[in-house]
Amino acid sequence: MSAEVPLDEEEFARWRREADRALQGARVQAEAGLHNWACFAAEQASQLAMKGLLHGLGKAPWGHDLKGFGEAVEQGGLELSDDLALRLRRLGRHYIPARYPDVHAAGSAGDQYEEAESSEAIADAEAVLAFVDASWDRVRAA
Repeated sequence: MSAEVPLDEEEFARWRREADRALQGARVQAEAGLHNWACFAAEQASQLAMKGLLHGLGKAPWGHDLKGFGEAVEQGGLELSDDLALRLRRLGRHYIPARYPDVHAAGSAGDQYEEAESSEAIADAEAVLAFVDASWDRVRAA
C-alpha cells in the first residue's frame, strides 16, 4: 500500500455505514420472501463496501462491477482470495437479473429466486464486508 495518498477515514465510514444498511435490508427482504430483492440488496451492500474501501484508499471507483472493484483493490496493494473473488462474481450476477422481468425468458424476476439464492447472496455479502473491514484495519495499522 502506498503511503503517498492519505487515507480518507470519513469517506470510508460514510460508504461503509450504507453497506450495513443495505445488508440489513437484504435480511429483511429475505425474511419477507422477496428473494430477488434480497439478492440485489446483498449485491448493493457489497458494492457500497468495496467502493467505500476504494474511496478510503484515495481511489475513485466508478460503475457497478464488483469483479472490477476486486481488481482495483488488488491494484491498490491488497490481496483478494480466490474465495472472495468468487463471491464478488456471484454477487455481481444479481445486479440486473434480480430486478428486471425482461431479463428472463418467462416470468418475473421474483419468480426466478428462492431462499437458497438469497441465503447464499447474504452470506457472500457478509464475507465481502468482513474482508473490507479487515483490509481497512490492516491499512490503517500500516
